[in-house]
Amino acid sequence: MIRTTINLKSEMNQKLKEVAARKGVEVEDIIIVAMKYVSIRYRRQICEGKAVQYQDRDEDGCWVKVHVAWFKEEYEFLIDLRKIHKKSVSRLVAEAIEQFLDEIWSLYDMIKDNYFLQHYMIAKFDKQNVLGYIVLWGKPIKSITH
Repeated sequence: MIRTTINLKSEMNQKLKEVAARKGVEVEDIIIVAMKYVSIRYRRQICEGKAVQYQDRDEDGCWVKVHVAWFKEEYEFLIDLRKIHKKSVSRLVAEAIEQFLDEIWSLYDMIKDNYFLQHYMIAKFDKQNVLGYIVLWGKPIKSITH
């Protein structure tokens, strides 16, 4: 397990806790399901050539540091979402909760599928002294590195 933190406004954190309690699961589970939903919904949106966006500053807002622990595959998935969408994991989580919580709640059991990440992988290659990797968000029909 990889332990880390995300920063959320206190009202977002409270919403997460309430949903997790109603569903009888951990907050980390709700976050992963929310991020899976975001990855499906924004599957084709890839940002290039701009800096990572963080949550808007809110001097009056009360921020909470949320301690989380994820399996390495889940953690890498979140880091790749950050790279692809150019938004911090905290911002992605906050946006998902703010915009899609009702949809996520109604589709939770379907999205929580244990095998969701089976079609997400990183292909590493070393060809003619060139090292690289490709993040795959789907199962290719043929090997992508040939």
